[in-house]
Amino acid sequence: MSLCPLCASITLSKTRGPNLDQIQTHQPSYLALKKSAETGCQLCGFFWEALEQGIGANRKRGLNRAAVSFVSERYPGRQISLVAWGGHGTSLDRIHIITTGDIAEDDDENAPSDPSMHPDHQVALDGVVDLYAYPGNKQFLPILSTLDAYTSYAGDPAAWHGGVTGRPLPLTAGDSEEDFKLAQTWLHSCLHKHSTCPKPDPETPLPTRVIDLGPSDASIEPYLLHSNGKKGLYVALSHCWGGKVPLTTTISTLEERIRSIPLRTLPKTFQEAAIATRRLGLRYLWIDSLCILQDSKRDWEKESAVMGDIYASSFLTIAARGAVNSADGLFILREPEPPSCRLPYACGKHSLSGSMYIRSPAFQTERLRDTPLDTRGWVLQERLLSPRILYYGRQQLYWECAESTFRQDGKGADVTAGDLRTADFKQSLDFNGPLPFNEAAFARTYPASDQAKAKKQARLIQWYNVVTEYSRRDLTYQSDKLPALSGIAKAFQKNTGYTYLAGLWKEDLIAGIAWYMPQPSNEVTSLTLPSWTWARLKGNVRFWSEVPGLPLRILDGSCDLVRVTYTLAGGLNPYGDIGDAELQICGRLIEATYRPPQSAEEEFPTTVFAMGGASIGRILFDLKAPGPPKVRSIFCVLIHGGDHYAAALALERADDEQASYKRVGYISVTSSGRAPFMDAEPRILSII
Repeated sequence: MSLCPLCASITLSKTRGPNLDQIQTHQPSYLALKKSAETGCQLCGFFWEALEQGIGANRKRGLNRAAVSFVSERYPGRQISLVAWGGHGTSLDRIHIITTGDIAEDDDENAPSDPSMHPDHQVALDGVVDLYAYPGNKQFLPILSTLDAYTSYAGDPAAWHGGVTGRPLPLTAGDSEEDFKLAQTWLHSCLHKHSTCPKPDPETPLPTRVIDLGPSDASIEPYLLHSNGKKGLYVALSHCWGGKVPLTTTISTLEERIRSIPLRTLPKTFQEAAIATRRLGLRYLWIDSLCILQDSKRDWEKESAVMGDIYASSFLTIAARGAVNSADGLFILREPEPPSCRLPYACGKHSLSGSMYIRSPAFQTERLRDTPLDTRGWVLQERLLSPRILYYGRQQLYWECAESTFRQDGKGADVTAGDLRTADFKQSLDFNGPLPFNEAAFARTYPASDQAKAKKQARLIQWYNVVTEYSRRDLTYQSDKLPALSGIAKAFQKNTGYTYLAGLWKEDLIAGIAWYMPQPSNEVTSLTLPSWTWARLKGNVRFWSEVPGLPLRILDGSCDLVRVTYTLAGGLNPYGDIGDAELQICGRLIEATYRPPQSAEEEFPTTVFAMGGASIGRILFDLKAPGPPKVRSIFCVLIHGGDHYAAALALERADDEQASYKRVGYISVTSSGRAPFMDAEPRILSII
């Protein structure tokens, strides 16, 4: 490794916060940094490449050019400095190396030899080096890039006394003794030290069918077991079917599966899930394609209705996060470590010197949100309802339970998808627990007379978060839109006592129908579902809220629920489709016109105008209309009237008798756009 004199003199050290005394002067300018990289300094090359990535990312986001080009163009002569911790308190024209995380006590005699192997010990420095570059003017945004950092082994003083948790990425494929030892460590910690994680119960009834793997010595071949009331602990598999249909059980193959399912006949993911289950000391494994009769409508309806319970009652869920289909497997061979630079790491008052290694910015850490498993609709309830999950990724192992998330490389672990955290979801189901928002803001927003009702409704904030996350995911069959969410719906219904209505709740229905689609859908998923539920359409869904992070005002008087009628159309699943649904509300209805833009440059291309010509607000249509945009006559009913913003539904006549309406869009009403509604008398109308 070749380093310039400036890089060779860098010594990182642990610090509890910004310390300007620890700033180390580095290259005199960005141009000098670039030149040093070009002449062979590996670390300068890492710094320069990371900053270029940050600048490029900000340019793609369309930020002010001055905010993304100051390093190389606007301020090419600015001094570059390095510090082990930094932020807004440091000089705004410098670049900082920052190691982040909580700091372990140097004098802790009980500190583990390897913090990453002992998840209950509070450790420091989560293994990321951040480069912050600030322009000379505070009004500009900073440029942020990150570099991975780690220590080479657990006994390095940087790990033992310096609190650096990052470790080299494993070269094993997930099936080594070391891998299973780590998984057992995480599992033991969850079972014995986590008060909020449910304890496994050997008296748990097994699902209708499970795969019996036999004793740990593999002396018998696996076979499909009809549980018939048998009890025990079992593992559930979460996986992608992909384009290739995995091995299945059908009516005609059921007897064959009951006799035997030779391990060698299983696709790779199933084989390795069986191996992992045995290695973790469990005998029973549940896999959807083998434990549900795939050509029996009745068996599918019965089992899909309790699929959420199957994952919720499991001892552990094994998730094939890196596999595109059942042929990829759990144990995926990892690529070697990317190039890295070693830097000395001072370990405080112990006068010990360890090592920190910085990876090349060309190395891309696995983006968990983009893994095949996290794009699938069914997998969301599997993740949120499982008590604990062991993930097999393409680069490493991950762990998630109600109290902890861990990664094999020891870095700060966020293994969740999007903004939806499993711990927050489980908290929302605990009606004796804290509210899922800022209570002070809640108290300011709601009068005392409304707070009891609002607190109960506030638990549904997480439901709307679930729907938002779920709607971005894919389903092989759009007919699974509601069944794939039924386990989560059942959990909410159990805790609220509310009445479930095809993805919404009767007791919160006026708030629930205030959904919108940022982009109109191209596909209707069900012809039986009413137009007022988001579940009828394919595509991303959002929900309107007047106060970010708080539930809607519940008594603003803009619209009231009169009644809702429907029939169940989901077969044996009470949380599935509904039919013959009619929603009656009492609200202020006006006629309006949508006029398409006259040109691409028009400032407000989606404006809706009242009959008198006044602008009401911006419309987002639910379904993409065929052909070019055209003038549309619509009706608008105000459903929420806030202090600054209001919301309305866009409706069209549903039939020639003019007795009912269907929803066609959502309107964000401006403060001035509320006036036409105030001139209309409240009336009862039906939406189907």
